Amino acid sequence: MRNMFVLFLVLFLTGCVSIGSLPQAASEVNFDPGVEGRTGWSKYEEIFFLKNVDKRTAYLAAKAGLADAGFTIKKASFEKLYAIGEHGITLYDWNIVAGVYIKPEELKGCWVKVHVEGSKDVGFWGDMTASSWPQDIFEGMRNYIATESQITVPSKKHFK
Repeated sequence: MRNMFVLFLVLFLTGCVSIGSLPQAASEVNFDPGVEGRTGWSKYEEIFFLKNVDKRTAYLAAKAGLADAGFTIKKASFEKLYAIGEHGITLYDWNIVAGVYIKPEELKGCWVKVHVEGSKDVGFWGDMTASSWPQDIFEGMRNYIATESQITVPSKKHFK
């Protein structure tokens, strides 16, 4: 019985995800647009370009996007151009962490990559991590830029 408990504990702890499992700086992230979608078990990555948006606004939008999607900001650094958040339990997700990373492109805008990971559980249905987390974060970022930032000028065409 004790052996079963130890085995269960080991399996449980190895399946948990933490903010330490995500890259801790934008320089550690691959911004290749070819690496998107489901890239591993309970792991989703998406990338997009914010045209004519400076890195400071992109950074503030990243934090707003995480918050709008229901994540609590746990770590963030403007110098390292990232923000990491943690989300509690949902109907399908046991534990979710997300990182938003920014790569400025001089005089053009910023690349933004969202990296989301969930606990590695099998449950009754296998991996049920919601693949829409990156889109939810991007939506919050767009809303921040359109409503809160002071760079909203229709002629800049940030989202076109």
